[in-house]
Amino acid sequence: MARITTNGVIILESGSIASHDTPDIYATSQYSPFSEGWLVTLTLTKPTAGAAAIYAEFSLRYTKAEIDAYTGTGTGDTAKIENAILQAVKATLLALNASITFTIV
Repeated sequence: MARITTNGVIILESGSIASHDTPDIYATSQYSPFSEGWLVTLTLTKPTAGAAAIYAEFSLRYTKAEIDAYTGTGTGDTAKIENAILQAVKATLLALNASITFTIV
């Protein structure tokens, strides 16, 4: 499963006092044809030697046009959509956490 890794303490919304120390971020997306938008749920886990423990969830919303602005990569349509969504999430997180490195893996 694709995820986004981080290299430092991050926030998930502007002005937030809640921070998260180097989480792995998994994105689950759902498209609504009625609103023509994507709901993306971020699941934050702490990387460990064993099973990763979920410790936070956060939702983001994107318009169809915002996701269409990215060119997804991968083999097959699903992989391309997933990658485009991860690129949008990465861009959102970078805007909030300019000094952090986010990597799609």
